[in-house]
Amino acid sequence: MKLIPVPANFIDKAWAEGAHALSEACDQSGGEITGDQLKMLCARGERILLRMDDETGIVGWGVIRIDQLPNFRVLHACEMVAHGAHFERFFEELKAMAAGLGCSRVRCSAKPVQARLYRMKCGFAPVYETLEVIL
Repeated sequence: MKLIPVPANFIDKAWAEGAHALSEACDQSGGEITGDQLKMLCARGERILLRMDDETGIVGWGVIRIDQLPNFRVLHACEMVAHGAHFERFFEELKAMAAGLGCSRVRCSAKPVQARLYRMKCGFAPVYETLEVIL
């Protein structure tokens, strides 16, 4: 299993190879971001597109960002699509990637059902809960 960072100048090619499926993850964001906007952020180098490969070929796509907080550096997993690919198989490689990028933490944002899955499969623990009121 490999996580392969896609350089910003190859985002169009990756979108044609299947990364467009990340729009499904964007649809769960409550209007925070669209698939086209995500593609633009990746193409501008503001987020990093990852291709998830196993012995059968491409099995999923993910997007990460690096947050430099005052007291530590965080790899934040933003969007992911990997139908039936058991994303947790890639988590050790994601942690190694985070360490290689100088991060001491890996975070993600998720709805309650996803959060339970991430806690069970990968050992995530809640940091805080984000709530909102729409004005």
